[in-house]
Amino acid sequence: MSSVLLRVESLSLVNGDGYITKDLSFEINKGEIIALTGKSGSGKTSIAMAILGLLPPGINQPAGQISFFSSDQPLSLPQDSITWPTLRGRHIGFTQQDVYGAFDPVIRMGKQMMMVVSERVKNAIPDLENQIMVKMEEVGLQDIDRLWNSYPHQLSGGQLQRCQICMAIVIQPELLITDEPTSAIDKINQNELLDVFSRLREKYNMAILCITHEEYVVQYLADREIRIGEIDKIPREEIKSNANEIKKDTKPLLVAEQLCYAYRFGGLFSKRGALIGPLDFSLQQGTCLGIIGESGSGKSTLAQLLVGLLEPVSGRLKLDDQEIDFKKPKEVRLLRSKVQLVMQDGRGSLHPNFSIRRLLSEVVGQNGKTIVEIDTNIRNVLRDVNLPEQLLDRKPGTLSGGECLRISIARALLLNPQVLVCDESTSALDAETKDAIIDLLNKLMETKALAILFISHDEYLIREMADQVLVLADGQVVEQGLSADLIQHPVQEVTKKIFASRATLQGRKRL
Repeated sequence: MSSVLLRVESLSLVNGDGYITKDLSFEINKGEIIALTGKSGSGKTSIAMAILGLLPPGINQPAGQISFFSSDQPLSLPQDSITWPTLRGRHIGFTQQDVYGAFDPVIRMGKQMMMVVSERVKNAIPDLENQIMVKMEEVGLQDIDRLWNSYPHQLSGGQLQRCQICMAIVIQPELLITDEPTSAIDKINQNELLDVFSRLREKYNMAILCITHEEYVVQYLADREIRIGEIDKIPREEIKSNANEIKKDTKPLLVAEQLCYAYRFGGLFSKRGALIGPLDFSLQQGTCLGIIGESGSGKSTLAQLLVGLLEPVSGRLKLDDQEIDFKKPKEVRLLRSKVQLVMQDGRGSLHPNFSIRRLLSEVVGQNGKTIVEIDTNIRNVLRDVNLPEQLLDRKPGTLSGGECLRISIARALLLNPQVLVCDESTSALDAETKDAIIDLLNKLMETKALAILFISHDEYLIREMADQVLVLADGQVVEQGLSADLIQHPVQEVTKKIFASRATLQGRKRL
């Protein structure tokens, strides 16, 4: 049996609401993959932060000890709290769930990856730029030159996740802690990413603590599982019963005609990068259009186009029969008032220093309502997204990733939009919470005739939500149609892969 690398003994964490976790004990051996599982809000990320010595304000460790038996010198918390930070980045690597928040938005990827890694190694790695690029290929990234010169917002969640892993493994840490690594990527890339973890373990004898709410990840990757509370598997739901009954007498609410967007990178002498489009689709009131595709296929770019965060290079976008002129700020503001975006990066979309009450009050307060009316609206929408009122006086940093995403949904609903664009809005949630959010969205479509554009890499959720499905690959529409027809009789190879059963990983588990 491998020697112990990390030992957690009787760990207790508390915040203002009480215990987050109590008397938790476990060990991780060298070269072992451990899955830490539990529902959203069960304290998984807080445990990881405690191991890293990075507990945020408001969360305390009243009891317990954490010991790390590194190749240099054994250290323990809280006894060695002064020297413990020397472990981070060198002996313990970390990839966070909030992939967009992990990178500076105004610095190109290559430059900031060099800055972060060089700060850790202090010039100990010769030819660092080449070493990082080699590791980028090792974790499955392609088109390295474009990614190196791109800004974070120009990459998909899956590409940013792999860049995080690349920075963490350049120094070859003894332990890699990865927080929900598969939540932001599609099924095909999930398989590839989990295979990357398996190869890293085999190549470097690297121990991995994988925080996840997905039983699939546990089944195919982990040697052992540490379960916090109970976690339910996502059942394979039947295809939405009314998928073939689109209301033909309802006029389209949102229409895209030959809509295109092109990335540019390279600074002053910029180059034209990947092209998104041309895209043609329509969305009717009270219906859901599902957008699915691999990581990097253009799903999030499409979401940003629809809310006016990006300007198309060609094509037309119509809202309620009115064409939007993206050169006119007034029309862009009109688009944004009618089409609300629920971002994939739930925590990153919330100001870290504001309370939830203030974040929501700012939205409702813009409509000239009284304090009583604002408070009533906020409490009602919190009930809609299944969150307790006690969260109102807390800050985003004290909430789980799932809770932050639900706050983002609540904030969008407060403006009573006609169209809700959900960009992977359930990716970080456990099965039970996903079901609750899906039920909420379906209810909104029925009661308020809300149109939903639902972007996801999860074929199970597309089956449950979508009336129509549009499949993207490399920025192009490869297949679209009624969900029942497309799911049961896919034509294109990429569509068949997306809706096929989960493939067995190439990586071999150690049992």
